Amino acid sequence: MSRLAPLFLGLAAVASAQSVPVWNFDGSALPEFNAVGAVAFKQPGPRRPDYPRFEQKNEAATFDGKGAHLEIKDPGANSLFDFKNGDAITLEAWVKPDGLRKGENAYVIGKGRTDPKSANPSNQNWALRLRVLYDSACLNFLFASPSGTGIKWHRWTTPTGFANDRRWHHVAVRYEFGKPESIRGWIDGKEIKGSWDMDGETTDAPVVDDAPVWIGSSMGGLANSSFRGAIDDIRLYRTLVPAAEIAARFATTLPPVAKADIAQVGPSPNAGNDSASGTKAAKAPEVVRKAPKIDWTTVTQGQVRVELCEDWKPTANVWPEKAPSVSDSYVAPAFGFARVPEKYVDTGVRAERGHPYLLRALATVKLPAGKHRLLLRGRGASALFIDGKLQLKTPFPPAGTDNKPIKDQDKYLDLGGDFRFAPPGNRDAWVEFETKGGEHRIILESIVGFVINTKGSRRRPELGETIAAISLAGRTDWQLLTPSADTPAYNDAGWAAYAAQEETRLTKVDASARTAARARQGDYWQKRREAAQQWLAKTPETPVPTLAANFPANNPIDHFLAQKIVAYQGQVKAVKTGGVDFYAKVFPILEASCLECHQGGKPKGKLHLDTRAGALKGGKSDGVAIIPGDPAKSPLLTRIKSEDPDEAMPPVGHRLTATEIATIEQWIKEGAAWPDYRTLPTTINPLTEDLAFLRRVTLDTVGVPPSLTEIEAFAADTSADKRAKVIDRLLHDPRAADHWTGYWQDVLAENPNILNPTLNNSGPFRWWIYESLADRKPLDLMVTELLRLKGSSAAGGPAGFGIASQNDVPMAAKATIVTTAFLGMETKCARCHDAPAHTAKQEQVFALAALLETKAVKVPITSSVSMAKLREGGRKPLIEVTLEPGASVEPHWPFPELSQESVADDLALDPKDPRDRLATLVTAPQNERFAQVMANRLWARLMGRGLVDQAWDWERSKNSHPELLRWLGRELVRSGYDADHVLRLILNSHAYQRATDASQKQTSPLFASPAPRRLSAEQVVDSMFATTGKPFRTEEASLDIDSIREQANSVTLGQPRRAWMLTSTSNERDRPALALPRIQAVCDVLAAFGWRASRPDPVTDRESSANSLQPAILSNGTMGTWVTRLSDDHGVTAVALEAKSPEALTDALFLRLLSRRPTAAEKAKYSAYLSEGFAGRLTQSSSKSAAYPRKPAYYVSWSNHLNDLATTVRMQEEAAARKGDPATDRLATEWRRRAEDVVWALVNSPEFLYN
Repeated sequence: MSRLAPLFLGLAAVASAQSVPVWNFDGSALPEFNAVGAVAFKQPGPRRPDYPRFEQKNEAATFDGKGAHLEIKDPGANSLFDFKNGDAITLEAWVKPDGLRKGENAYVIGKGRTDPKSANPSNQNWALRLRVLYDSACLNFLFASPSGTGIKWHRWTTPTGFANDRRWHHVAVRYEFGKPESIRGWIDGKEIKGSWDMDGETTDAPVVDDAPVWIGSSMGGLANSSFRGAIDDIRLYRTLVPAAEIAARFATTLPPVAKADIAQVGPSPNAGNDSASGTKAAKAPEVVRKAPKIDWTTVTQGQVRVELCEDWKPTANVWPEKAPSVSDSYVAPAFGFARVPEKYVDTGVRAERGHPYLLRALATVKLPAGKHRLLLRGRGASALFIDGKLQLKTPFPPAGTDNKPIKDQDKYLDLGGDFRFAPPGNRDAWVEFETKGGEHRIILESIVGFVINTKGSRRRPELGETIAAISLAGRTDWQLLTPSADTPAYNDAGWAAYAAQEETRLTKVDASARTAARARQGDYWQKRREAAQQWLAKTPETPVPTLAANFPANNPIDHFLAQKIVAYQGQVKAVKTGGVDFYAKVFPILEASCLECHQGGKPKGKLHLDTRAGALKGGKSDGVAIIPGDPAKSPLLTRIKSEDPDEAMPPVGHRLTATEIATIEQWIKEGAAWPDYRTLPTTINPLTEDLAFLRRVTLDTVGVPPSLTEIEAFAADTSADKRAKVIDRLLHDPRAADHWTGYWQDVLAENPNILNPTLNNSGPFRWWIYESLADRKPLDLMVTELLRLKGSSAAGGPAGFGIASQNDVPMAAKATIVTTAFLGMETKCARCHDAPAHTAKQEQVFALAALLETKAVKVPITSSVSMAKLREGGRKPLIEVTLEPGASVEPHWPFPELSQESVADDLALDPKDPRDRLATLVTAPQNERFAQVMANRLWARLMGRGLVDQAWDWERSKNSHPELLRWLGRELVRSGYDADHVLRLILNSHAYQRATDASQKQTSPLFASPAPRRLSAEQVVDSMFATTGKPFRTEEASLDIDSIREQANSVTLGQPRRAWMLTSTSNERDRPALALPRIQAVCDVLAAFGWRASRPDPVTDRESSANSLQPAILSNGTMGTWVTRLSDDHGVTAVALEAKSPEALTDALFLRLLSRRPTAAEKAKYSAYLSEGFAGRLTQSSSKSAAYPRKPAYYVSWSNHLNDLATTVRMQEEAAARKGDPATDRLATEWRRRAEDVVWALVNSPEFLYN
């Protein structure tokens, strides 16, 4: 921060109306201000001859758009910067934006709203901004007013602006507070009309406080609120400057540029259901187009043929003049579509279909004679033809907005009975249709997607709920049109059942498509498998050791572990009785005084003092550091005793005390006993009992405890290999993909943002992770797909991994993820300079980045360290920089010690493709590190710790069992990189199946007996829903549920059904109307147990320590209420209704929730509690019919979140979420509460949280 001298006086009190502060940055009078961040002065401003009203050497200031700003302090009450009702303000400035970012609100100058962490973060006194709408910089004036419920926002915006032309523009706005009709605005001397939104126009006074004035940014320096470019000649008046005077400010000799695009905002754009509000049937639509010509021989009787036309590439929202060609097709059971099958490319990764594309559904449907009602509904423009005649159509979605009146939702289509209301973002129409009966050829067409402008901006291509339905003559119910005898009901329950059935069917269709895609590269991957077997045959095997005496074993894993335990026991015995305890006395000295320099991959002098082997090997200066039994000849002791500053250790800081030196001397004299570990337990526990094993293995494979059905089946199996059989079953269970997805989201830093991407947001490649795990892809194929970065970045393909929004070198950020995830190399520091504590160099990171980028990458000035700067203080820098900012790095493999470049020449599918080369060099069998890193990750997830404890950083971690890890790595290669093979080996081992040692807080590196392991955040949440049987029901994970925003700015992550599907609900505006209360209630539980709502960086081991929030949120939180209240849809409600006795119910609840039977004491206690009122617990079931008149609930989305009722609706939703579903009335209230108490006690028991 730099401070400039105050050159403008008299701001402490309100001066006359003509007092004008001017910020013109040319050396003339300036108010006192602080420059924060990358603000540059003496930059070229608007100058003659282009701008004749300025001097030829006029200067301006530039701002980096990343929070850089000028801060002017408010002198206090009644200052020049304070305005109340009746006060006039005029703001003007010259601006030259350096590019425009979609969705940003760039502050030119504003007062307040500068500190989002303050007690009053919404204290916007006033502001002049540029609001970017569809590539136009529109004029924007904003202020807040206090209200009884908090703050109201008043925003005035022009619908037109200036283009991204890199020219200087003059902007001005004037307003008299309290008179909303007084607002006027000008751009380049021309008055522009505008409109108020958010909380609308107001006569209320603005917020007035002593907040500072900022130029160039706001909201704590948020990028989307920061101005990027040059600003000059800012003026603030306390009067309404005459229009003619403002118009005369702008003059230029430059020729005019093309007219800027008009931002698509208007008074009534669509944001929801454009249904007819009455029940009057529509007239048959005028024929605007003919039915497409169809080859009906392609339509199978009894099925709906669905054709997808993707090659059509419209640049406007119009129907195609000619029927586009069909690029894909499939069959459906009825005219009801929530989604289409995914498109897969390469080896089976998601890609996007045309944008927009045309969906056409065809079927021959038999209808009875009579006058029926037809309904057409869809998100995109749709048309329904019967026998070649257009019967119904719906319009194209209107343009987007953010302030659509909530009350517009009072207009909706209700055709009586249990008619299903249109969901958000759908339009519908209906008509009466009379037929003599018989077969009719039906065609439904819908344009999926929306063209925002000709520059490539598009909305997400979503179907919403695209249907054609019929209500037969004389009936009030509706059903989907279908050619089959099974007619799905079209009401809320019927659609939910049909949509779920279709999702299951399409999931299988998608899986088959992925299998077919992989088969297209089958020959190549067979070549890779053969090459792996050849490599195994040419390289030495790791022999399995003979099992040590008196150790149990199920497979070779137990042999390796037993060998290590025996070796450790020998080390312990070698320690002199009564001698110096290394870990109690010596290691703390080394840790405090030596290890900062002498451990890891770059120890000083190449001397390792973190292992006995390293100390015995010595460094480059003195050779061996310690000679056991001979302290006088041990260089380590000589160094710590030396008074010579060139020889002494440690060279700086605290020298060892006489007592510490004596301790080390005595320890060396006694033989320098240095066991591999501190005192560790070596007792081998017996196998855990069956149900405890079943709970452990089920949680470890599919992420939730076993169901009652699974428990009963396992208990009934008396075969000797019952454990092996259940392991095989669980490894093939589809839920296994759900369990592992969250892990890889952390490791690969999958970090989508559902609203307005910020720093290091990725695409939602979670779907690729999930599908890869569901397909049980070989790990080398999975990693190859990731590094090829193919498919869609927005629809869930691995291309989304390649995105790092607002990062100056995205691929360098990805390179650091690749090394930690697959090579066990921590390179994060090497992103900006050579790593001080690791061997990684910046050049290596940028070489990987260049491979991912497929071309040379330049080291950016913006996020690099300059050696010249580091040396300015005269001291030797603690870090090294071997790449100067601006240097260019060509694509090449920087780790020849792992695998040679020639491997890619032989094994890559396309050796000329840098990404394919990288994928091959990472995953080839010659790179033993990859197979061992992956095996170690699998081991750590099941055993509680890795063989290399820090799976992401082998350089600074100890490998406890190198032979075992090498053996597991080779087993992974031998199996064709089948993760299930390694998992099966581990799960079948005696070590995994042993009873836990409750005295241990963490499993020891000897793996003698496991410590209890706390469930992961996802396991906690998923288990609470799975064991109680309460449906996992939240909002759609989107803030744009009616799909009106550009795809680049808003994504949907779908309807969550497991915890991994959730994400951060935070938004840069922190607006209550953009909350998702049900999702947030679940996220709060996840966060308490270490889950990260956003993942800008990769993490392998989350924070897992206990905290007071965990029991508090489980016992008293919103989600805890849901899972412990016996509602009609709660699983325990059914159990309670059917229970034969309190004792039977107690048994069922313990098995269901804790996967075990109660002890005798527990059974007596809980049964007695449930006995009171048990006989009379059943009530007469009430018929809960829907209340009439029915009305759809209000919804909030981006399209209406600035409407004044939006926050009220969200607060009502939040209150409903906290309250939870109503309790069932099929159980007597008093007894039901007793049953809920039991569920609450078991779910909140510590036992529930551990495995």
